[in-house]
Amino acid sequence: MKFRSLFLSAICGLAVSAAFTSCSDDDEYDPFAGGSKVAIPENVGYILNQGSSGKNNANIVCFDWKADTLNVDPNTEHDLFYLQNGKRLGDTAQDMIMYNGNLYVVVYGSSYVAKLNRAGVEQTRKQIPSEYGQPRYAVAEDGAIYVTCIGGYILKLSADDLSELGKVKVGHTPEHIDENDGILYVAQGSSYDGKESDNRIAIVNTNNFTDAAVKYVDVMPNTQVVVANDNYVAVQGYGYDWTNTPFWIYDIKSGKAIDTGECCTYVTKVEGSNKFFCVYAKTDWSTYETHNTYFYYDPATQSKEDITSKVGSNDETLLSCTVFGLSTGKDGSYYILNSFYSSGNGRVFHETDNFQRQQVYTSWGQNPCKVVLDK
Repeated sequence: MKFRSLFLSAICGLAVSAAFTSCSDDDEYDPFAGGSKVAIPENVGYILNQGSSGKNNANIVCFDWKADTLNVDPNTEHDLFYLQNGKRLGDTAQDMIMYNGNLYVVVYGSSYVAKLNRAGVEQTRKQIPSEYGQPRYAVAEDGAIYVTCIGGYILKLSADDLSELGKVKVGHTPEHIDENDGILYVAQGSSYDGKESDNRIAIVNTNNFTDAAVKYVDVMPNTQVVVANDNYVAVQGYGYDWTNTPFWIYDIKSGKAIDTGECCTYVTKVEGSNKFFCVYAKTDWSTYETHNTYFYYDPATQSKEDITSKVGSNDETLLSCTVFGLSTGKDGSYYILNSFYSSGNGRVFHETDNFQRQQVYTSWGQNPCKVVLDK
């Protein structure tokens, strides 16, 4: 099969014959396990491309995160979901997580959640009922997948078959969700018609998953992103008019939230510490010129370390490109996701912990929004 040989060549970097020899040191590893039609690297990573609204062009691309290699043959189909399932992922993929060796993908425009095996083969899907609103983000905990829906709900789905296990009402337009020690932290965004706004994050105990048990903490209006790390939750939002991007920290132990005084557009956790890696993309919308500032934020000391010069030391592109997301990698590395919106494929910059360039990938899809790694 053409796809099979192309993927094997890309992953192993060797000529492939009918007698395939695994590129892994482990002879027992099967790159075609799980009914895969193409070779999946043992150390597989996935790029989720959101696509453009209404275009049905969301996709997933896989790569070898350990070798830092991605199939770059422009004549090859890169959409892993299409290769494995013979259909497109759908309209506007919003989030993707890995749990117990399976991928869970949230497709906002098409309004469903899908469970895929490690090879990207679809196992089952859950079409989200219209009364819940379209799905946004997901997190996994103790055999369940928790999904925010813009109708104001968090849905609890079985990680096994995506059957509905429960729901709670948290307010209008819940957005990003994260989990720490069985507690869910949920951003509360503004309604899409602009008529309502919330200035809180919701806190939900998974062991008491009821409407009455939901707690709230006041932060900034129109929260969008929550990232839990150690004893802290980073909160990023857009304010009432979507022009401001304040950055707050919620201290789990004290129960208090503080305004750091900083602005932040995307945030991810720093591996092995309680710090956060942030980017503030200040854009002049009259010219569309962007100036990116990168920094670490330490919530324990309430201090910021500007690392813009480090990030841009190997490629000044990162100082002015459109950042569409940040993801934490292995060994203290990061993935900085660069979008060209609907004009073409995005890029993925893989940076080491000291920001010495490792690799730059074409994302082979529009609007790359997240990187997920297995193993």
